[in-house]
Amino acid sequence: MFLRIAFVVFLLPFFIQPFSHAQSGQRIAVLYFTDHSGFDSGSGCGWFSLGPLNSLFGTGHSREKWDLSSGFRDLLNESLKSSGYDLIEPSYVDQVIKESGKNNISELANKLGADIVIIGDITKFEQHRTRVSSQGPTRAGTGGEYGMNMNFMGGLAGYYYTSTVKAKFAIYDNSGSEIDSGEVVSKKDLQDFYIGIGPLSKNYKGGEAVNPKEQKESQAPIVDYKKLDAMKFGTDEFKNRTLFGLATMDVINQMVTNISNFVEPIYQPNVLGKIIYVGDGKYLKENEVYIDLGASDGLVIGHKFGVYLEGIVLTDPDTGKELGKSPDKKVGVIKVTKIEADHLSIAEIIEGLGQVSKGNLIKAE
Repeated sequence: MFLRIAFVVFLLPFFIQPFSHAQSGQRIAVLYFTDHSGFDSGSGCGWFSLGPLNSLFGTGHSREKWDLSSGFRDLLNESLKSSGYDLIEPSYVDQVIKESGKNNISELANKLGADIVIIGDITKFEQHRTRVSSQGPTRAGTGGEYGMNMNFMGGLAGYYYTSTVKAKFAIYDNSGSEIDSGEVVSKKDLQDFYIGIGPLSKNYKGGEAVNPKEQKESQAPIVDYKKLDAMKFGTDEFKNRTLFGLATMDVINQMVTNISNFVEPIYQPNVLGKIIYVGDGKYLKENEVYIDLGASDGLVIGHKFGVYLEGIVLTDPDTGKELGKSPDKKVGVIKVTKIEADHLSIAEIIEGLGQVSKGNLIKAE
């Protein structure tokens, strides 16, 4: 698929005006995602597929079919829209693709009235579990039943789950020229094990001790394949409560961050805030900061803020009367990469690394 698009781009006129910086007010069309993950077999979220024999010997329970191609496109559209971007409706995109085909990016962009078009390819979507016991680890395939067995003598037993989601993306302007492309990946882990002897025994979910008599249902991410099979892809429960969903949304958010490097949201809130934490490599990367602005302040991924060393109050040396304030000094620029809470976000330092400090004032660019 990517080779076919590259061939179309090669046929375009040699000279194309460079697209080197983010531009605002542009309409975006997410054309489609292809699915090369091999995930949605007859076994669904179960351990493995039995091919044509799956109907006879497979999971044996009804399930929702997860259409990853349309599901990923819907999630990316939702995330871009909530981040303040101008999106072309997917139903109209589908109509134009049906009439014109997928091959000519420039033709599709012009018919859609899109300034930017995006395509994606899901290359991995899987969940593995590793059984942990005193006899050593054993690994099962995608999905897996959630539970464990423990002998009377005690010891260590349980499961270690890993969900991996990987996808490629490509961004084009309306001439068909590729602006950017890349691959994003996310791995999310869950530990569910039992350790102890007799009355000292404990269940651990997500690395925390759980008393099964007091807690009927763990708040750890859902990994049970029967629960997953009964769930619709892309719902709030899927996104927020499953290991698959957490990895999927991390991949989607990484795509939005990449897109924001080239296309700015259509609005920028006129708010003031402060740097409250500068990354030191322990909790945040050294080029990242926490700021005291978030969803309730109108922030979305891609918003940029100037960082300023606040001016000092100037006073009369004899009377102590305040005469004014020195100008704020700009020391850097940050870009929002993740919304954490109503008044909390993570931002990347894109100018002024080493000069941005806790307490600096931030103003909309």
